[in-house]
Amino acid sequence: MNQAIEAEYRLTERSIRGRSYRDFEKNFDRLNQIFGCFNEFGSRDFVVADGERLTYAQFRARAASLAEGLSQDYQVMPGSRVALAYPNSVEWMLSFTSLVSLGAVPVLINARAADDELGYCMASTGCRLLLGDRAAPSISGPSIPSQQARSLATRMSDSTLPRAARSGDDEAILMFTSGTTGRPKAAILTKQGVLTSLKTIQYSGALIAAQMARKYNIDYETLISMRPPPVTLLVFPLFHVSGCHAVFLSGMMQGGKLVLLPRWDATEALQLIEREKVTAFPGVPTMYWDLLHNEQRSSFDLSGITSLSVGGQATPPSLLKAIQTAFPGAVPGSGYGMTEANGTVTLAIGEDFLANPASVGKMVATFDGEIRDASGATLPAGEVGEIFVRGASLMAGYANHDAQVIDEQGWFATGDAGYFDAEGNLYIVDRLTDMVISGGENIYCAEVERVLDTHPEVTECAAFGIPDERLGEKLAAVAVVSDAAGVNPEELLTHCADHLAGYKVPKALYLQTAGLPRNATGKLLKRKIRAQFEASPPTA
Repeated sequence: MNQAIEAEYRLTERSIRGRSYRDFEKNFDRLNQIFGCFNEFGSRDFVVADGERLTYAQFRARAASLAEGLSQDYQVMPGSRVALAYPNSVEWMLSFTSLVSLGAVPVLINARAADDELGYCMASTGCRLLLGDRAAPSISGPSIPSQQARSLATRMSDSTLPRAARSGDDEAILMFTSGTTGRPKAAILTKQGVLTSLKTIQYSGALIAAQMARKYNIDYETLISMRPPPVTLLVFPLFHVSGCHAVFLSGMMQGGKLVLLPRWDATEALQLIEREKVTAFPGVPTMYWDLLHNEQRSSFDLSGITSLSVGGQATPPSLLKAIQTAFPGAVPGSGYGMTEANGTVTLAIGEDFLANPASVGKMVATFDGEIRDASGATLPAGEVGEIFVRGASLMAGYANHDAQVIDEQGWFATGDAGYFDAEGNLYIVDRLTDMVISGGENIYCAEVERVLDTHPEVTECAAFGIPDERLGEKLAAVAVVSDAAGVNPEELLTHCADHLAGYKVPKALYLQTAGLPRNATGKLLKRKIRAQFEASPPTA
């Protein structure tokens, strides 16, 4: 290994919450120390969004002013949990930066969440302030719409960005993930966990650069000095770990430029890639499908793209081949991760990914993985079981869920089924958790079923995924009603839309009067249900 890389990313054993983990010897002590980048890269462009362009210095000044306003006007202080539910925007990024600088805890909520989802997320985590473009539930206190946040961010021109001191075990971010209960769970991501995750992303980038240096017979240090800062098209939601950690915070630390596309539009994406000279495009297969099938694609200069990461769901081989053809100069990559792990757990990059696209890659430096059977016994290479992971950036637990989910040795059960091969490559073969991934969005069936079950005409229901060429999977649901002819299916879909984010509303709905198949313990036989309706035209 290159000596510079070895010195910067040396690993050591570190005690974290009473357990010994492999972690980096050198790292920041506090999360807000990463904001030193605003001084280091002051004159560079940092954010481009909706016709607005801010340098690092301009962004720092606005974040400092907003932090002062939040502190003085709303008594936000170290440890305060504050809900953040703006859509992807400059205001989201300023708010996050200001809250972290104050030592507060951003509670990241989907901006498209229905009102009852928003209320539950805030109430269950003890938020008393909402940074979002709607009124907060009355039990949760005031809200600050984006226009007001913008005013606070420009109110004081001479403010200094705070550097509140908080320890590594303190909460940094609460980020929501769902589970079998159908209610979102708030993963507690600590300062140390976030910093380890960000350092892991940097380490992976350094290893890729070293591979490129060897490939082109260039000295590593020379290649690094020649490499321009990244320009990344940000399409992942910032409330997701991929958008927050892998794009926003990582790009910031590298002095990169972030080009925001608040809503996915393939033509607009192509325009931004050309105009802003985008070098990195992290997206889900659906987005690549849209780009490749866009009639105007050939009229745009996309030659600046050097990095493509495909996340969210498995990449069909035909799509991967088409991506290679369309972006021959780009290094593709994929991986496997989760909110509870602060993001990435495995990575597959470049030639390794292309040679074995069925695998999600090898464990990153700070994580271990193993496969266990139903009794908890560890399985050898090649045998399928539940994936367990252990690493320094694992969450501390859930803020609104009491169950002990990390065992005494520090292992976390992912709920996914897979296996390792003899070389340590991980393969995902199924999801033990009942989840549909549609267009890169995680949709938990239990949550959809819980809403459908509240409709007075529905006696039981089941939600499941069916194949879709563009989305990978689309959400379908079957509802059992007493009189199918007397129930308007559009009414059921409207009911879902009133209580769920739009992407969680079923794209195909089936009505029937017969009960759903269940096993001896009363559990729905989802595979049988899926097979029954997969090829059938929906009621709506």
